Amino acid sequence: MDGVFAAAVLIPSPPVLVPELSGGLPDRDPGHPAAQVPPLRAAVLAAGRELAEAAVRWTVVGVADLGRAADVVAAGRFGEPVGTGQDAGVVGAGRVAGVVGAGRVADVARVDPVADAASPDRDGQAADASYGPGTVGTFRGFGADVRAALSDSALTGTMPADPVVPLPILIGGWLRGQVAPHATADARLIDAAATAEHCRAAGAALRCELDADPAPRGVLIVADGAATLSTAAPGYLDERAAGVQERLDAALSAGDRAGLAALDPALCAALEISGRAAYQVLAGLFDADPNVDTRYCAAPFGVGYHVSVWTEKNPGPASGS
Repeated sequence: MDGVFAAAVLIPSPPVLVPELSGGLPDRDPGHPAAQVPPLRAAVLAAGRELAEAAVRWTVVGVADLGRAADVVAAGRFGEPVGTGQDAGVVGAGRVAGVVGAGRVADVARVDPVADAASPDRDGQAADASYGPGTVGTFRGFGADVRAALSDSALTGTMPADPVVPLPILIGGWLRGQVAPHATADARLIDAAATAEHCRAAGAALRCELDADPAPRGVLIVADGAATLSTAAPGYLDERAAGVQERLDAALSAGDRAGLAALDPALCAALEISGRAAYQVLAGLFDADPNVDTRYCAAPFGVGYHVSVWTEKNPGPASGS
């Protein structure tokens, strides 16, 4: 049967995408770091609108340190903060480029009761975590009490906003609210230490799930590249990062699934490419290299950000037709 998977959109996760968090005066001060935010935000919103046109049900995919989360659950602290400050345990999208008046921002996160992150899978790594449409959070930990949710019913309901919903889910919920308030979403977090094979299999399994749904489905990948591309980057400068980021950007722009599958988890961790696992899930969503429309590819604040729309290539005409 023909599936109804519509498209996948890739965006980064800087909290400064949210206008209330960006600060600065980009219109009056083009030299201010905030001046780099509007082009990125415009690309993210445009890609999100395309996803909204294609599907009213989204799945948000991000990355988390789920092994750390599982340890917290095992210690009997389920639902409590993993940590705060620069060394916080991250159940979010990794390091944040803390710029535009916010300083260096650390993720504050906890294990969500909706998530299945408490036990390892058969390979010993933490199981992927899932969040439902009722998830609602806030960017309060990043400087402003802006609510974001995976559905409008959650946003307008009586459930209080969880202040430590992981960053990829916050960004996905924020974008949904901006461009597709009628849409509902669920979210999956992949363990930051997941193997390339695990990620490919997770992407393929997600694709089967989407194709079995009669409603058009879309995927929003929320992932960042290297956070070590300049001395101002959250991870400072690593001389290896530029070359690796260049190859990553080329693979993302070409829809090169083999190139993404070949990303070295250890090297990516060293260069703080926090989105590595999500990029490999994205590759697993497709049976062949897709069409890719790249909307943004740059490294403001020393972090690699990529915005693109991935769709299936149309098959050529049958022989003899």
